[in-house]
Amino acid sequence: MNVYIKTNTMFKASGILFLVFLIVALLISVEATETWDRMIGESLYRIGEMDVFFIFLSYIGSKLFFYPALVVLTIFILFKRNWYMALFLWANLIGVRLLNTLLKTIFSRDRPSLEHVVEAGYYSYPSGHSMNSMAFYGAIAFLCYLIIKLSWLRNTLMTVCFVLIGLIGFSRVYLGVHYPLDVLGGYSMGASWLLFLSGIYLKVVHNKKMNSLSNYG
Repeated sequence: MNVYIKTNTMFKASGILFLVFLIVALLISVEATETWDRMIGESLYRIGEMDVFFIFLSYIGSKLFFYPALVVLTIFILFKRNWYMALFLWANLIGVRLLNTLLKTIFSRDRPSLEHVVEAGYYSYPSGHSMNSMAFYGAIAFLCYLIIKLSWLRNTLMTVCFVLIGLIGFSRVYLGVHYPLDVLGGYSMGASWLLFLSGIYLKVVHNKKMNSLSNYG
């Protein structure tokens, strides 16, 4: 498949997911939906009594884990002299975190009144852990798809990434620091950001290859 078609599809999907994010934002302003969101969140609060497990998941969906992990990953990538990939990963993480802070400020939704199992500051919508983990682990899944040739290994690693994303989002509701719609909004915006940036990355890398071939010719 041609790179133009791939990137064009990514940009369209990014736009659709951004609309989904706005629809979810609209839903939390509707009293009936907000009530159901609160009720579902309360029903999932500390269900199953697995605090340690979900606190750990929350940790690997936080900046305390992302930045050290990205430093290690960057060292490996730069050893392979893949400067564009390293730039992509850092732009992805820093950009999504800044975007999340901006969106939280705009929507200013208060966090659940439940007792928080972990420390949580600032506003609730969209969930930062959900949005950031979608971008971070989604980017790793994207790179696995591009780089790893063995299908079983590629598919296994991509599955692990998406399972982690799902569990991290759920952990935030379990721990009482977010509502379900906060998580859904975080997922949709995180995926929108990732697809947009991935499309740009593919274009840049493709143009670089074309220029190299042209110079070689």
